[in-house]
Amino acid sequence: MSFFRSQPDVETRLCTAVNVAIQAGDPYQLQSIVLLEPGEGNAFPPDHQELIKSLQQNYPAGNGDSEKRLEDLVRRVVTETAESEDEEGRPVQSWGSLVTFLVGWMTFLRDVDAENLVLVFELMTDLQPRANSALQHPTKGILMLPTIMYYAKVFARVAIGLEKRPDLTMHLITTDVDEDGQSESLPERAANIVRQAFIICLNDRNTVPGGIKDGKPDGKKVGIYKMANICLKTLFQADKLGSCETIFNNISNSSPPLHIYPAAERITYLYYLGRYQFSNTNFYGAQLVLELAYRGCHRQCPSQRRLIAVCLVAANIILGRFPNEYIYNDPACVGFREVFEPLTRAIRKGDLETFRRITNLDLSHPSAEFMIKYRIFYPIGNYCEVLVWWALLRKTFILTGSIGEASKSAALLDLNAAVLIFRFLEARSLIKNAAMAAQDRGPGRRNFGHIYQDHASTNKSTYIDPDFVGMEGVQPYTHEFDLLEMECICGSLITQGYLNAYIAQAKQKLAIQGVKTGNLSAGFINPWEVNKDRNKDEVLGWKKEAGGDGGQVVRLSFAAPAGS
Repeated sequence: MSFFRSQPDVETRLCTAVNVAIQAGDPYQLQSIVLLEPGEGNAFPPDHQELIKSLQQNYPAGNGDSEKRLEDLVRRVVTETAESEDEEGRPVQSWGSLVTFLVGWMTFLRDVDAENLVLVFELMTDLQPRANSALQHPTKGILMLPTIMYYAKVFARVAIGLEKRPDLTMHLITTDVDEDGQSESLPERAANIVRQAFIICLNDRNTVPGGIKDGKPDGKKVGIYKMANICLKTLFQADKLGSCETIFNNISNSSPPLHIYPAAERITYLYYLGRYQFSNTNFYGAQLVLELAYRGCHRQCPSQRRLIAVCLVAANIILGRFPNEYIYNDPACVGFREVFEPLTRAIRKGDLETFRRITNLDLSHPSAEFMIKYRIFYPIGNYCEVLVWWALLRKTFILTGSIGEASKSAALLDLNAAVLIFRFLEARSLIKNAAMAAQDRGPGRRNFGHIYQDHASTNKSTYIDPDFVGMEGVQPYTHEFDLLEMECICGSLITQGYLNAYIAQAKQKLAIQGVKTGNLSAGFINPWEVNKDRNKDEVLGWKKEAGGDGGQVVRLSFAAPAGS
């Protein structure tokens, strides 16, 4: 923008423009003045270039009274920072923090070197808190909100960029460590500073009761989710998800309900909340919020829909609910069928061999690259195995189970038979060549060609960690199921509610209840139904109703299921 040319110097013109923006109550005009970065062509507007040169000449960094003279100038020209009265004659307190901010902004422009990220970070560490303080003014502070958001995004970007350059930042990292022995990273430091603006918005008391006016957030509460999303993005990109919990707690306790905020803010926030719940293994809570985010994300935003859908599908698969054609036919979900269909087919069939190949830690399966990229490989490998056990035991019971003649006796599954089947599939999964493994149909029907054609495909492990090579007594480990482990597997399924059964250890059998009439679902209970009944629709960080109790009611009567 062009400052007022009638003023004698550029600093006065700047301050006059700021004063006019405040008088007009125009926060975006104010933001357009207090720029941090060059614009198009990597250059500041002419007025800002003139300002930088003037500050360096007339208010040099080495002069001890430069900031004092700038402060006097700002107080004299920006009269809106002085005490005043509103239209109804009520007193309005002075806005001294804006004076401090404007002085800090001008010294930032004077001293900054865009090529020196360390210097930029250090200067932003000083400037961002000044902007936060200006936001605190009870009536005029809201004018700072767009500026705060703009500054926070720049600050976060610089911090994340520096995190990737440890050679430049050793002196910036604090020596203080938390209870886990971790020091505060630069993105965490930036997020903690930005979080103060989030807290200011959250705790704004200069609003109508409840913070909702005409169905919209009132006062600075309009910025709650804007600031939360910036903090969450910073922490997620820095892989510091543990630091997000405070934000979600604060929102649960003090925020107006999420549904009154604009769609872009809602969807972004729900995505981060869903990913956080997913990383904390609250898969049911994750799928709740991610489903709402997915349904609210416009089809014209395919990359965002894809990010949401990946976590949504993964969470549902872990819970026992698999993707349907609606997901697979979404243009944003191209490639999902090739990744998830082999996985869900293996789970449905109890195909332990295929599941082992898909989740093999050597990442040799075609699906592995996709799952690693989206950070779902290890959760699926760790938490879906129990579903494979459930399906394989169910199939084993169908093939070998004993119903019994007595009406009151339970149906029985021989655990030794289950051990043999589990061992057989586990051994086949160790044969590197899947085509060769498929020819192994059990005792008397085996093809031993893989032993001669593929020396790496024997079903005995030869791997020893390099750190232990040559140590006495160290032997390669090959996992084999035994009766004790089978009892543990059955016990786990019973404990989780997936099996209506008990273990008859003396008989080495699994007694399954409720299936004598042919109703398998009474003994082998659908995992998704178990998880749905066991969990509540309460998610930390999802504010659904007005009030200070976190809002524990959600109505999704309009929503169709994401999987079948």
